[in-house]
Amino acid sequence: MRDAILQLAERQLLGGGYDKLNFATIAKELKTTRANLHYHFKNKETLAVEVTELYAARNLTELNHLRGMFKGNFFGFMAAMDGSFWPESGFDDPQSCTRLALDPDLPEPLLVLTQKSFQQVGDTLIEVIQEAIDNGEIRGDLNAKREASRCHTLMMGIMTGAQHFASAEQAKESMCGLVMDWANGLK
Repeated sequence: MRDAILQLAERQLLGGGYDKLNFATIAKELKTTRANLHYHFKNKETLAVEVTELYAARNLTELNHLRGMFKGNFFGFMAAMDGSFWPESGFDDPQSCTRLALDPDLPEPLLVLTQKSFQQVGDTLIEVIQEAIDNGEIRGDLNAKREASRCHTLMMGIMTGAQHFASAEQAKESMCGLVMDWANGLK
């Protein structure tokens, strides 16, 4: 039951933000009572926190897996990152991150989690860029922290911007390759 609650809650939370997370709807879909949901989760916030923790951990695992696959291959890693924004990539919907982080009614614990997740991605980018500088894949005069900020901002812009297209296909057609354009500029 707990896993089923988490799955439905994730779909609601990431699909529409904190306001869309609704115990009554989850209970109805699971053909159970709200009291049963409260047995597993004290309130909406505790449920949202667990969903967000699981989502962030899964995304960090995916990021680290990519990093391991492309160790020593900066451009391969960046191409994989560039492709991870689109539905057929097999990655969690990254646009969900921005929808959640931009929610003005997000409770403090969730805001802290989204900020922590953002920082973990940024730290990984700094490490990847520094490795590429150190092994000569990209210019040695670059500041890894600054370039990671540029890349991360670009990635967030893609995720946010993609929400304003009529379809994911249109967004991909317009924005796929922007991360690689940035990466190629570091040669």
